[in-house]
Amino acid sequence: MKQTHTTYGLITGLATVIFSALMMVMKMDMDSSLKYVSYAIMLGGLIMNAMAYSKANDNYVTYGNIYGSCFKAVLIMSVLALLWGVIVLYAFPNLKDEVLSKMADKFERDGTPEEQAEVAMNFTEKYWGVMLIFGSLIITLFWGALLSLIAAAIPKKKGSMPEHMQA
Repeated sequence: MKQTHTTYGLITGLATVIFSALMMVMKMDMDSSLKYVSYAIMLGGLIMNAMAYSKANDNYVTYGNIYGSCFKAVLIMSVLALLWGVIVLYAFPNLKDEVLSKMADKFERDGTPEEQAEVAMNFTEKYWGVMLIFGSLIITLFWGALLSLIAAAIPKKKGSMPEHMQA
């Protein structure tokens, strides 16, 4: 089987990193509905991978084959997300303070008990780096796995290649 996941995983991963960087540089709120744009980018990249994979294999593919190719692309995107998390940790050192400030404001607006808010704030401050780096990895894997289910359903499929056509 011809593979396409490396190309589409790199392109899509870089596109989501660039979008995230633009959001941060422009100081746009990642909690806004704009965060869904990154999921749309991911879904678009996975659909393009699924279509390219099916076409590269003359549509002799199954849903499982396509899902596997898409998930391999997600693994590549996840590595890029992990690297981006490390970069953000050092390139945007004030991000932690901004997040903690927004958390405090939200807790106050929601009337969260002071003890509960303090525990959450201390936890976030203590484990900021781990949450930032591995949170982006886990989120990418989770959403990538789900979006791969959708992407794999789209391309034309003829099933497995007949034995007389295999090399």
